[in-house]
Amino acid sequence: MGLDVASSAGVFFLFSAAELIFIAIPMIVFRIQKKDLKYEFRHRIIPNEMLDRNFWFRILDILIGIFIGVFFFYFGGLLAFTIKKVVVDTKGDEYYDTASEGSVNTTPPPPPPNPLIIWTLIIVGIIVIFITVAFAEEFCFRGVLLKELNHKNKFFGVIFSSALFMLFHVFPGIVPWSTFVTFWLYYFAFGVLLSLITLIQKGDLIVSIVAHGTFNSIIWIMLYTRYL
Repeated sequence: MGLDVASSAGVFFLFSAAELIFIAIPMIVFRIQKKDLKYEFRHRIIPNEMLDRNFWFRILDILIGIFIGVFFFYFGGLLAFTIKKVVVDTKGDEYYDTASEGSVNTTPPPPPPNPLIIWTLIIVGIIVIFITVAFAEEFCFRGVLLKELNHKNKFFGVIFSSALFMLFHVFPGIVPWSTFVTFWLYYFAFGVLLSLITLIQKGDLIVSIVAHGTFNSIIWIMLYTRYL
């Protein structure tokens, strides 16, 4: 088994909270650069040109984000199936099984057989996923890296920020080389899609944050509802 960041739900929550470093590091850099931290934080999430969107447009953004998150879930399943088929056909079942076992474990063990505890884990998990994983990763990879790189070249910005997003999830050395070779495309594809959403939204991160959080939350919900 690869790196285990979910030996329990509590450990998973702690590792998820640690992703807030993706907000802290850019803010420290902005501080060193003597930039207005309040402005940079807000501007990286909602650019000036998007500030005038009214309440109903924001509700629409959230609904679009949820819809895209659901699409991501099915797209991700299809992509994972395709990757598995290609790898098994070219390298064999054993190679794919070894690659899968080397992935970072983000699946906590079964909870106690108590519906109250299970529903609590589901609700807390969704909250943690949105305010740490989805928000922090989108702030860093799309709000900071993509926007900074886009000043030079939009195509380069999408590719490079997506490559860094992919490396965060399957970094060689943290995971075996077979795991990287097998799954890099999966995470890179999601990085590209989230970057394109950000560009379409003129740098506004609301849709991408909601889509990212919805996708992860669906997986989390399915993980625990099977125990009810």
